[in-house]
Amino acid sequence: MQPRDERPAETRPLLELEGIGFDYARAPKPGRRTLNGVSFTVPKGQALGLIGQSGSGKSTIAKIVLGLAKPSEGVIRFDGKPIDEHGLQSFRRRVQPIFQDPMDALDPRMRIGDQLREPLLVNFRLSRSEQMERVVAALASVGLPREIADKRPRQISGGQAQRATIARALLLDPELLICDEPVSALDMTVQAQILNLLNDLRAKRGLTLLFISHDIRAISYLCSEIVVLHKGCVVETGSRESVLLQSFDEYTRTLIASVPSKGRRALSGRGQDEDDASFKAERAASL
Repeated sequence: MQPRDERPAETRPLLELEGIGFDYARAPKPGRRTLNGVSFTVPKGQALGLIGQSGSGKSTIAKIVLGLAKPSEGVIRFDGKPIDEHGLQSFRRRVQPIFQDPMDALDPRMRIGDQLREPLLVNFRLSRSEQMERVVAALASVGLPREIADKRPRQISGGQAQRATIARALLLDPELLICDEPVSALDMTVQAQILNLLNDLRAKRGLTLLFISHDIRAISYLCSEIVVLHKGCVVETGSRESVLLQSFDEYTRTLIASVPSKGRRALSGRGQDEDDASFKAERAASL
């Protein structure tokens, strides 16, 4: 049995990865492990950005945290306990995913409202009218009208579909959202809208976000803490400002240098007009 975190609940992180290793191959070549000794923590109520290029192991971490893959070594704690000590149904209510392509996450044959009702059917004893009340409220919380519930995925836009998947996750009142490239399949303007939505939901609901992306601009916009992953290893971790403005790691500097000069100026200008949501959306869209 893995040790629990005995720190008081108000001071310990909501999610903690310690020494996580993982291999897709049975006998990986030296230096070719998918994940190798990955450790980091996600503070309660904060957004932590996990960044790296394709193949760095980011999505594998998401799968492991969600229980879709099992690490070969290390421990993951959620709210102070190893995740295998949480009941599966309870854990899945408290931790919800937001995936890259909303159209893949939605059943093309079913109406949106029926798809949002499914987690309620599994987890609560509610009448159909009570279920629909919650569905409509969840849609409203992500800026979608009641009429969306009657539509199928092909009848709505990609941005609306991603909002619908976020609404579905919120129906279970989770504490942690695992966001795996949630805006990369959307156009730039819609990306800004979804980033604003996630930031507003985090602030209003006290949500914790593990935001996984290859896009350092999206990470810098949303996240206060950043972990840089390269070839399955953590190469840097720290506050947004320390990682983006004071990094001495060559790989991190390469990621920053890949952003056009206009975008790099925006990274260094973070902090102005923080309370102006429209300004934030315009800045994110302009990068």
